[in-house]
Amino acid sequence: MKIRSFHAAALTAALLAGLPATAVWSADKAEVDKAIAAADEARKKASSVGGEWRDTGKFIKEAQALADEGKLDEALKLANKAKRQGELGYEQAMHEKDADMPAYMRGGATMETASTVSGAAATAAEANKITPDLESVEVVHNGEKVTVLRGHHKDATLPEEFNKTERGCPPFCVQPMVVATGVDTIGEIEMLDYLQKIAKGDDSILIVDSRTPDWVMRGTIPGAVNIPWNTINVDKDGTFTDATRAEGANAIMAKEFGVETKNKRLDFSNAKTLVFFCNGIWCPQSSINIKTLIKVGYPAEKIKWYRGGMQDWVSVGLTTVKP
Repeated sequence: MKIRSFHAAALTAALLAGLPATAVWSADKAEVDKAIAAADEARKKASSVGGEWRDTGKFIKEAQALADEGKLDEALKLANKAKRQGELGYEQAMHEKDADMPAYMRGGATMETASTVSGAAATAAEANKITPDLESVEVVHNGEKVTVLRGHHKDATLPEEFNKTERGCPPFCVQPMVVATGVDTIGEIEMLDYLQKIAKGDDSILIVDSRTPDWVMRGTIPGAVNIPWNTINVDKDGTFTDATRAEGANAIMAKEFGVETKNKRLDFSNAKTLVFFCNGIWCPQSSINIKTLIKVGYPAEKIKWYRGGMQDWVSVGLTTVKP
């Protein structure tokens, strides 16, 4: 699966924006049988390393019973839960054995393990909720449902790329709490709230990962769109120009941000609420984008800033997604 970036999938993004958070389909017997077999294979793999979760086998048996009764949609849903649970059990067990796993898997689930996870995984996370009253949040990333959880492994640590504390300033200077007048600075819970609104069909909000693609390849927040900070440029007069690239800042403003051009002027009447983030409080990329947008007239009240960025997100073990 490829990360959704403006340069690679602007048209796809526009199409996906109109899709509902969940798809409705009718399963057939062959599909259900295949899902049950895959779930059992995932269970056996987890069991081989001592990572089988208590209810995985039970879910598989219940899925088979539902299939035998002809309740194929319910059977498919439960089989997929069992499969994901088996995958999570295997990965957790391997993590505890210090296996060579992707760094981002240490904090939360990845796209491969988080996609379509619901009741089973959320139940397993009860001992490590996001807040006392919040176990998980379902969002949509690239058209697929992802469940944001906190990591299950009690000894999880920060990914290596965020262990470093000495970063040269400039350019990596500690950012202020207020990036610009009128722009709200938010935390993890507020970010989850925006993501949840998007998943429920609110297309007036856009979560923007301002980092360059090499950083995004290491993992991003589920539901975010990658628009690298250096693709939103202004010329010496402070206006957007696409003179140096086929798809420039004007195209991004129009296709992604909902900004129209009327009488050769930017019209922000239908502009989206943008939620920016980058690597952390020492990363200036999202700050630069925010200041640039305000300079050309973007309403400050329609811009939010997750100051903590990826470093804070992974520090509390929240789910990330990778290509």
